[in-house]
Amino acid sequence: MNNHKFHILLLFVFLLLIAACNSNNHIGTETYKHLITQSINALPTETAILITETPTITPTPNLVKNICSPLGEISLEEVFQYITQSFSMPSPGTDFGHHGIDFAFYRRGDRVGIQGLPVNSVLDGKVNSILNNHIPYGHAIIIEIPISQLPSEWLTKLQLPTIIPTYTPDGRLNCPQIEEDRNLSLNINQRSLYVLYAHLNKPPLVSIGEFVKCGQMIGEVGNSGRSTNPHLHLEMRIGPSGAYFADMAHYDTQATPLEMHNYCTWRVSGLFQLIDPMSLLQLQPH
Repeated sequence: MNNHKFHILLLFVFLLLIAACNSNNHIGTETYKHLITQSINALPTETAILITETPTITPTPNLVKNICSPLGEISLEEVFQYITQSFSMPSPGTDFGHHGIDFAFYRRGDRVGIQGLPVNSVLDGKVNSILNNHIPYGHAIIIEIPISQLPSEWLTKLQLPTIIPTYTPDGRLNCPQIEEDRNLSLNINQRSLYVLYAHLNKPPLVSIGEFVKCGQMIGEVGNSGRSTNPHLHLEMRIGPSGAYFADMAHYDTQATPLEMHNYCTWRVSGLFQLIDPMSLLQLQPH
């Protein structure tokens, strides 16, 4: 018996003796043993306590420092000359306009055509969704970068959109309602930048949950989905953190209700707000 239990036991016995004297009653031997046994069993059991000299501190995520060219073998300074279609903001709730920028060329030096050229991640981030070869995006990948990991000077120049109520999609667009969407997990208290790379030549070279570095190859330029010629479609949106789309599709008779629902959530709901990719690519990293 350790000292702690022994002291408690002595105190208990002392109180019993006082009570016996005050009541002029005698406690039988068996009764006394029973009370002692109960008191010992009632004592708290010993529990190991972990004592640390310093509190555990969760490390602050490293800030993103670099912006890289989305096209392998082509520098960020040179890549702008290969933009074939620029960004065009759609009207709220509609699917019109051009939601990103396109890169393509027919000839560059000795290389004929852009198909098969490496596609690189423009920022450090986490792979959150991989889209299969469906219309319109074809083979595509979405990479998430928490806003908290972007330098404050970048955020000032990007002029991120303020959060808005979600839109009712334009009636001309078929947007099935899904009562319980388990494929979309959102953190409404935090926002992230999402970068989508579309029309890839084949399934991406990375997997969901994988962290990628700026300049890391994630796929190849292709012509999948609704694409009339090989090119890279680069799209950027600001939305709630933790979004995961199992897949999305539209304008296809074989698209499932969930795929169309995901497409509408991404494209027209207003939950994921568009920004012009040029506003990021033109920033000068420090």
